[in-house]
Amino acid sequence: MHIYDKSKFIPNDFISVTRKHIRGTVAAHGHDFFEIEYFLSGDGTHEIDGVSYPIRPNSLFLLSPANVHSICSQNSEVITVMFQSEHDGVFFTFPLLSPSYSPAFYLEDIKAEVLPPLLLELFSVHKNDTAYAMLLLHCILHKLTACHNTYNDEALPLVQNTILYMLENFRGEITLESTAAHFGFSKAYFSDLFLRQTGINFKAYLDGVRFSHAKNLLAFTTLPVSEIHTRAGFCDYANFARRFKQKYGLTPTEYRKKTNDRP
Repeated sequence: MHIYDKSKFIPNDFISVTRKHIRGTVAAHGHDFFEIEYFLSGDGTHEIDGVSYPIRPNSLFLLSPANVHSICSQNSEVITVMFQSEHDGVFFTFPLLSPSYSPAFYLEDIKAEVLPPLLLELFSVHKNDTAYAMLLLHCILHKLTACHNTYNDEALPLVQNTILYMLENFRGEITLESTAAHFGFSKAYFSDLFLRQTGINFKAYLDGVRFSHAKNLLAFTTLPVSEIHTRAGFCDYANFARRFKQKYGLTPTEYRKKTNDRP
């Protein structure tokens, strides 16, 4: 399984947009950036973290770096937007921060009239007009957020941005201290703020992202178990395996066997 690297796929450190046909299977993979896949035409299935979603015209999927996904389609045309959550110090608004978030959007009526032109315009300008591309992406993500009714006026932007930052960087050696510094706060202030706003401390939230991704890799890829801990951001395999068993009651190998044995 491949983890697509943003330095290769997003050379300008912000956004890359392609338009292509898919014929056959795109094997399970992940990436260290966010991605929108909008299907202009076609059919098939899109499997995300083990859940199969039908592909049909005007279907859209919003993926985070924590997702593992694959595509099976005989003939689909898709616009793929690969982007980072932050550009020039500004974060985007995402619907995927909601607990009820689904990565699949099936656009109908007014949504199908508004979003496709924005995506096609983004495809045409992203290489030459970064400021305009940023504005278009803001509009697209705000519209998707409205589709799922997930916008929360009371949510603290800093915490939302922190979660996006964690999702994009959990494979690396991020810490409470380095994340607080990224946002310009002291470690103590940032720790208290995150706990008050989310009800969970920073390390526990980060571990949750990492363990969830490790479970996806175990269940839906053929990566060697000995490699999965590093793919999920854990430095030491023995410590990862011990904590995984404490958390889920199974070793990583046992968990893979159990999920693969399901009918």
